Amino acid sequence: MAAVAPERTVPLGRLEPLKIAAVPAFVGLWAAMGPGVIWAALAQGSGEIIWWPYLTAKYGATFLGLLLPACLMQYWVNQEIIRYTATTGETFFTGLTRIHKALAIFMWFMMLITFLWFGGYASAGATALFELTRFPPGWGAREGTLFWTYLTILVFLAVLVLGRVVYNIIERFMMAVTIVTVVGLVIAVLQPTVLSQIGPFFANYLNPFTVLGGFRVRPWDPKDADIVLTAIAFAGMGGFFNVLYSYWIRDKGIGMAKYIGRVTSPITGKPEAIPATGYAFEDTPENRKNYLDWIRYLRIDNAIGVGVNAFTVMLMCWLAWSILLPRGEFPSGWRIAVVQSAFFETAMGPIGRALFLLVAAAFLADSWLGITDGVSRMHADFFYANFAWARRLHFRTLYYIFVAILTVISCITVLLAAPGPLLIAGGVLNYISMAIYMPFLIYLNYFLVPKRFPAWTRPANATLVIASIVSAIYIVLGIIYILFRVFGIRLLF
Repeated sequence: MAAVAPERTVPLGRLEPLKIAAVPAFVGLWAAMGPGVIWAALAQGSGEIIWWPYLTAKYGATFLGLLLPACLMQYWVNQEIIRYTATTGETFFTGLTRIHKALAIFMWFMMLITFLWFGGYASAGATALFELTRFPPGWGAREGTLFWTYLTILVFLAVLVLGRVVYNIIERFMMAVTIVTVVGLVIAVLQPTVLSQIGPFFANYLNPFTVLGGFRVRPWDPKDADIVLTAIAFAGMGGFFNVLYSYWIRDKGIGMAKYIGRVTSPITGKPEAIPATGYAFEDTPENRKNYLDWIRYLRIDNAIGVGVNAFTVMLMCWLAWSILLPRGEFPSGWRIAVVQSAFFETAMGPIGRALFLLVAAAFLADSWLGITDGVSRMHADFFYANFAWARRLHFRTLYYIFVAILTVISCITVLLAAPGPLLIAGGVLNYISMAIYMPFLIYLNYFLVPKRFPAWTRPANATLVIASIVSAIYIVLGIIYILFRVFGIRLLF
């Protein structure tokens, strides 16, 4: 790797100039793989295992046609987030600060409010663990769920503290979760009951206009407006969850992030240098080749993450269509991850049911692990980029301070409501955040960065058009939701 030349800098926006360095050579697809798999594993959370099956089981074909477009839109959100990190080594909040510090502060505050409720992921997974074990014996659903919630949090907290390099632990765990989930769901859909519905299901799944056909299964419940928005946001990661991709790309050392250190354990790892700002590069043939290699890799990694997620949520809805819809059952309350165990029980009996509950627990509890890690990174990154006093501490120290704070918040908020309302609250706020930050990401990647970087770093105009359309869709749906929820104006239902 070429040495960094700190005396040579490039100004960009409202932060300190970027240091000049050579673009590292691409390490190969297999060596670079990982962030997209983490994205897919973490995306297999509330939207995939709860809300899309909920909508399918409750309303049949009505919203099913929106699923595939909602999944595919996530690709373009991801691409703009990770493009900036690979180009500069900087992350989402640092990029916003380069536009304007007030913008970064506003989005940080919104992120702070959004993730007050993420303990719902641990408790949602715990509903499956309690149903599976029925331990402690004699306890009710709420009490048993809370027991497993706190135990899950304790185990994952130990993982974050003791793992030598935090990213490596997250990557390995998420890969295992993804493999178990995909294999388990494929086994489940091979049963005759599900295969018999392949025609009707896919006829509606591949038709994005099914929502225009009305509510043929049951009358529309206005309370489900929040769930529809949450499902669209979480047809993948959604909102600030997508931003986490930026931090995994950085810790993996993708592109210019190769010059940024990783977060290591305060007990088993040595601290690595993590600067507050990133790097730029000059217009040379070697830099161009290496940079374009990294961009091609990002497209593949992103496509794998979005593709795996789209495949698993499709399987979940196919199962809900075939098994839950005829029974009139859908996930809710303190059994939010339990109802779908009928998927596997129908195919394999009690063993299948136990297998699904394990998959569901991994599906949801891994979200708590990934969110605690990612949100702690976002908080540390925000303060590190925006406040000189924060740089007196090592980035790792700030990270673990926020791990502790978020753990305490999780332990408190899970006492306040069943997991469903907690996840819906976070889902709505995440959706609104995505509608806000997408235009700024477009400005960052297509207009601000190309002013100081070689011209060949600017994405194609066709990509700009698609990203702008996706951004507009999120904004329009957000406005429709606000008109309905705040003013009672019904434009769709």
